[in-house]
Amino acid sequence: MIAQNYLENNATPPNHHAKIAIIGGGSLHCSGFIQNLIQHPNTLRGCQITLMDIDEERLNLTYTLASKLLQQADTGIQIEKTTSQEEAIEDASFVLITFRTGGLRARVIDEKLPLRHNLIGQDTVGAGGFFYALRTAPVIAGIAAEIEKLAPKAFLLNYTSPSNIVTEAISHASGIRAIGMEDYPYPETDLILKRTGIGAEPKKRIHPRKVGLSHGNWTTAIWRDGENILPAAIKWYEDFLQSNPDMNEENYPTILLARLATQYGAIPSYYMHYYYYSDIVLDYQRQRKQTPTETLIERLPQLLASYQREASNDHPDVSQIINFPGDLGLSGRALSVMRSILDDTGEEWVLNVPNNGSINFLADDRVVELPCRVDARGATPLTQKDGGLSLDQRGLIAALAEYEGATARVALWGTRKDAIKALAANPLVWSYNKAEKVYDDLAMAHKQYLPKRLLN
Repeated sequence: MIAQNYLENNATPPNHHAKIAIIGGGSLHCSGFIQNLIQHPNTLRGCQITLMDIDEERLNLTYTLASKLLQQADTGIQIEKTTSQEEAIEDASFVLITFRTGGLRARVIDEKLPLRHNLIGQDTVGAGGFFYALRTAPVIAGIAAEIEKLAPKAFLLNYTSPSNIVTEAISHASGIRAIGMEDYPYPETDLILKRTGIGAEPKKRIHPRKVGLSHGNWTTAIWRDGENILPAAIKWYEDFLQSNPDMNEENYPTILLARLATQYGAIPSYYMHYYYYSDIVLDYQRQRKQTPTETLIERLPQLLASYQREASNDHPDVSQIINFPGDLGLSGRALSVMRSILDDTGEEWVLNVPNNGSINFLADDRVVELPCRVDARGATPLTQKDGGLSLDQRGLIAALAEYEGATARVALWGTRKDAIKALAANPLVWSYNKAEKVYDDLAMAHKQYLPKRLLN
């Protein structure tokens, strides 16, 4: 609905013969990527996809399933596999990165351990997100160096969170063209438009004015055929709150986000409720029996079994594959962006890129999330000035942006002392004393994935 998929309007595109390397290609996330290719079989016709992963068993499973699905859908795509990062990257046009350093077990630690220090436990924001960045950014910086050597003209599409921090680290570590991507960058806006019905006309293109950072932004306008339909969306939030819904563990984010929308006259990104209602969030997190990742881990055998079952069939049925959460949004975005680059279309997509003056209250080298024009040159951010944000809204986003910039540098070059200073600047921490204590606990838990300079 929002940013109606460009793929739908291109039934017979030319062959491009581009090479697409997927680092982390054994991940279950690849299912969504393959399913989108099947739904739009002409999208990458003539291209080569190389799956790369160090987990050979998972790699073989994904490769077997993908090969069968792509062949029976007549996509005209050649698919390869390798455990060699260099082989995958060499002469690639696009390098997609989708992996989690430390796996899901590390994510559980990020969700649980901060709670011991009366801090929010989450894997992409706060102390948990900070350590996710420290584990991941140095690894991806190494991949960027390989791309610079083996495929200097390639575009790096980064799915790994925290997207802003990792993408900024890439920009400091190399000169390659890097674009940060979210699995689905406007779920709140899309959901509210579906609920109100104002986004139901499939032929009408909707352009949200999204301003801020990857996990800290506001939608301050929603344009449809030259009309701003944001007021109708805000009215839905007002009506929802007037129904006086009882707050519980399942719906509290929805209620808190609705409060923010009505107070500020803009749609907050999901993660904003962590910052504006951190006390309420912390109370609910303490009450939960499992973290979201622990729930996901319980489902993994079922997901994996569906992969194995269909991979063993001569003609796998894509409808029988259980999708990893976030799969389809993530991969549909990647396909659309790649086609916009290959066909030089100038389509508009919400992406994570260096600011370069687009938002006037943030430094040029901060990575921001906002609408970009995507063509053969890559992603160019569209100028937003202050994005229609009030001074107080800009204040939180500016603080988050500077924290993210400090974290990107710490991840690449910093010491333990530098890291604690950066973490203390996080708006969900705001205490040097707490930062020092939670840092040492998380560093001990993740030490096998951290550079030694961050442990001393």
